Amino acid sequence: MSRAGEIKAAVFDVDGTLYDYKNGCVPDSAIEAIGKLKEKGYLIIVATGRTMAMLNSQITETLAPDYYILSNGALVSDRNNLLIFSRPFSRTETELLVNLTETYGGAMILKYQNENCIYFDYETGRRLWDVGPGIVEQNTFFDGMHKTHNRKLPAGISIYGNEELKQKVSSFFTVDEFKDAHGMDVLKDGVHKMTGLKRLLRGLGLGTENIIAYGDSGNDMEMITQAAVGIAMGNGKKELKQAADFVCPCSWEDGIARSLHELQLI
Repeated sequence: MSRAGEIKAAVFDVDGTLYDYKNGCVPDSAIEAIGKLKEKGYLIIVATGRTMAMLNSQITETLAPDYYILSNGALVSDRNNLLIFSRPFSRTETELLVNLTETYGGAMILKYQNENCIYFDYETGRRLWDVGPGIVEQNTFFDGMHKTHNRKLPAGISIYGNEELKQKVSSFFTVDEFKDAHGMDVLKDGVHKMTGLKRLLRGLGLGTENIIAYGDSGNDMEMITQAAVGIAMGNGKKELKQAADFVCPCSWEDGIARSLHELQLI
């Protein structure tokens, strides 16, 4: 079945979708397929819970998307990192999460457009290095608790900790738990990937009927269900796969390339 006449842009989540955890990279098949999409004139959009500071060169330079939906929709920027849209956490929300994390002995990442601040005590830090060394990126810097969030407001917040901390945070906010580490993204009320994506599409003169979207997790739900074609990865969460139009194989099984061929988009 061909949807090429309607689709103008392809939107890709990063972790668990573009990114192949088995081999630690974006598969060559996905890079080639996305290159063919670009040659045919489709816009390429990355939609992720990460910030620009947390994206490696394989995403920013090899794939070179036209636009980025960052921090689960709270930031939107173009290929030159020019900010198009921003809806950060409020000071009250930020301070509540900082206090909860400190009280229950967890760790948190405050995400800004081009940098991240990681806060944790020594014991929590040791545990995090054991279960998720990739969370500390090249552009990450460390600062004292209660300092950095006073000078500017974060667009995204991730928290790592025990079940008690997770339950406390979940009582105030919607969260999306990570599959590969003891952590979660905290989702600002009313903000998700589709929030930023709709803002971008409106500026481009496009609508949700003009996009195909790929994802694997709960923070992709709105994007997958509202896109003209929503595709869940085979390694994705059960709820997302049930809601998607199609389920494709995992990235390490060339799922992106195979599905784009089947839909006759490349």
